[in-house]
Amino acid sequence: MITLLIIALAFAVIGTPVPQAWTFRPTQLFTLRANCSDGPWNGRHLVNLPTGHRLGLENFTVHPETPGIEFIPIRLHDDDNKYALRGISVGDDLSRTPYLAALTNNATRTVSLKIVYVPTPLRESFETQTDACPEGYDCTADQWTFDEPTPIPGNSQQAYYNLKFGGFTGVWAPFKDAGKEGWHIYWKGDAGMHHPIQFDLVPAISGGDRPL
Repeated sequence: MITLLIIALAFAVIGTPVPQAWTFRPTQLFTLRANCSDGPWNGRHLVNLPTGHRLGLENFTVHPETPGIEFIPIRLHDDDNKYALRGISVGDDLSRTPYLAALTNNATRTVSLKIVYVPTPLRESFETQTDACPEGYDCTADQWTFDEPTPIPGNSQQAYYNLKFGGFTGVWAPFKDAGKEGWHIYWKGDAGMHHPIQFDLVPAISGGDRPL
């Protein structure tokens, strides 16, 4: 049985109910933040764009800015240093636990981001709950990788830099295909990409303050 380590929480086992949102301390929550010092999105968080229910970067005209989606990083115990990113549940139905999923469009070789609701982030969940993944896509929730966790200076927490999708080599890029809502984010092969963006998993709060 695959063992999971919930970062900064405890050891758990796939199939064992993960505690619901009310048990999580704020210091255990993280958001995905854009890191692109030469781009206008630097420091902005990934949010759920409402029309397509895909993750992206919000238009600068939206006020107030929507808070970033909060995740709990779960390290999967295998040789590839893979992670799952669990969202915050509403209610106690563990068969509908939110996870960040990569939606692969095999025809275009691109990956978009969506929150899906499955019992575990493993492949088996999508095989048994076929309605969890939109038609025409291949969903993966257990293939996220980062650079090694890095302590934050002056803080007891860590950051997880450089989110990547483990399915194929690529970079994150914004596309203005969400109308007035903003930019959807896609993982694409890095050939010819002029404005790639790095995303870092950073603490949602720092010392009881607002997001970093």
